[in-house]
Amino acid sequence: MRIGLISDTHCPQRCVAYPVSLGSVFGGVDLILHAGDVGALWVLDALSELAPVVAVHGNDDTEEAWRELPFSTTVSLRGRRILLWHGHHRDVQIERASHKEDAWEPKLKRRVGIAQAAGAEIVVTGHTHIPLVWREGDVTCVNPGAIASGGAFFRQRIQTVAILSLNDNGAESVEHFNLCDGSSYDPAFEIDAGFAATSRRYQAPIVVPELLKQLRDTRDFDFEDEEAVKLCILSLSHECWSGGKEMISVNDVMTAIRSGPNVRAADRDLILGILDSGAAI
Repeated sequence: MRIGLISDTHCPQRCVAYPVSLGSVFGGVDLILHAGDVGALWVLDALSELAPVVAVHGNDDTEEAWRELPFSTTVSLRGRRILLWHGHHRDVQIERASHKEDAWEPKLKRRVGIAQAAGAEIVVTGHTHIPLVWREGDVTCVNPGAIASGGAFFRQRIQTVAILSLNDNGAESVEHFNLCDGSSYDPAFEIDAGFAATSRRYQAPIVVPELLKQLRDTRDFDFEDEEAVKLCILSLSHECWSGGKEMISVNDVMTAIRSGPNVRAADRDLILGILDSGAAI
């Protein structure tokens, strides 16, 4: 039995369309498991043209995905129980604190522990945008990688999915695929490398260094219309993701915010004040 594994599609906010090779990679799979941060639910409808789909929501998902999809679920196939879960914490503050943790071991042990509590031998997660296979005791942890970037300020360098094969004798195998050309991909995961070092293999900033921290820190502010601000930034991000622009400059953001038709005056003044002064918040 061949199961397609996919995560972090973020359609259409960060990904307008799937890589063309996805159809051939997932051609003939029996089931598709989506590990969250789906985006619009039409993403699942599109995937269902290839095979039946089971999905969960992620921490950075759309309102409809949060409403209609579970936090986690279990699927039993060929006598094997699989836990499908995005990989994030339910509590937002705990989740934010976990981002500062660079060691892989606590992250993986948490996944193993939650799988064991569910009686699952396989746990499929996303969230990190990093493809990996990690086996500990009787649990196999799989992350298929990501289609879209982890945020508006980054580019996903390598878009990957995976196929989990379950044999009649109970054995399993996992193969990742690079969607650039649909070729087999070895994540070569190293637990000692640390999260930040591993992440740099898969994500690269698309904003100039002096801008990155300032934009990141604005996430902690209560904007009058945060969605309008996000759309202004995303318009620049999509230029980079499509190849029309290499990097986003301070002037690019200031121009977009000034001309954004739906950006509230208070939000515009706050962001322009920060960027114009060059002071980190």
